[in-house]
Amino acid sequence: MMTGEPVAAAAPAAPQRQSPYNVVMAIWASWQTLKDYQHSDGDGHPQDAKDFMRTGEAVEVMVNDLPREQKWAVYKARGICTAWIFPNLNFADAVAAAEDAILPKMKINLATRRYFN
Repeated sequence: MMTGEPVAAAAPAAPQRQSPYNVVMAIWASWQTLKDYQHSDGDGHPQDAKDFMRTGEAVEVMVNDLPREQKWAVYKARGICTAWIFPNLNFADAVAAAEDAILPKMKINLATRRYFN
């Protein structure tokens, strides 16, 4: 039965905060795709560009230290490559193992630890 009273709209959900790991990995993926095309045109603050480059380089070292299948899993998960060349391995397990290996390093690395505070 309608009473003529307006129905209260549901409040919009608060935006979900991205995990620090995903923020850092997104920076690395951007750095990975742009590193060969970096040209300074004077826009932005120089410190932002330095932080971007330092973060990208730090994560690159961390990813390169991973076992081959985990490195490929990170590349595929972040859109750097499209092929999964390990048909006998589970992609999701390899991504999880890579995150488990990289996360502690990110928390102590000078270039990436600020994202975890």
